[in-house]
Amino acid sequence: MVGHAAIVAGFLLSVGVVRTVYVEPRAREVKSMRATEEKLNAELTDLQKGITEMQAWASAHPGQDLWTFHVRKALPSQDMVAGFLRSLVPLADGHHVKTQLIQPAGALMQETVADAAGNPMTYVRADLRFHLEAKYRDLGEYLSDVEALDQLVVVRSVSLSSGANYPELGADVTIWLYGTP
Repeated sequence: MVGHAAIVAGFLLSVGVVRTVYVEPRAREVKSMRATEEKLNAELTDLQKGITEMQAWASAHPGQDLWTFHVRKALPSQDMVAGFLRSLVPLADGHHVKTQLIQPAGALMQETVADAAGNPMTYVRADLRFHLEAKYRDLGEYLSDVEALDQLVVVRSVSLSSGANYPELGADVTIWLYGTP
């Protein structure tokens, strides 16, 4: 009886040692590998979605290089007007545009739109009115450069009139400036 008890005790001891030394570390390793597998599957799904979005963009914009495509961004609302006005100075100097008046056209407004993925995005919009004087070509190039700025800007309206000094024109321009709240 004592021999059988010693054999059972030895068996239980060896099962405990095997479980502690071999089985438990392998179970933790399997659990860790499954978590890594789930993470890699999520990354793979995200990459596949990104590839399909890149292919859709490439088909929607033939002839444009995706890697050199420039995206405009909205600055924080507290910096958007000051940043915009700072970026206008070199453009106006380069195109010989004189700014006679800058004034806000109402209070800041919040707009919610859907982004490319369909998620709602909230922007703050400021309406700015300018009275500019420049030659026709200089004015057109200036406004084109304004819309091409890094900042999210829309030239909403332009009203031309004859300027005080021919061949310069007067232009009343409304610009919508977007920022993040």
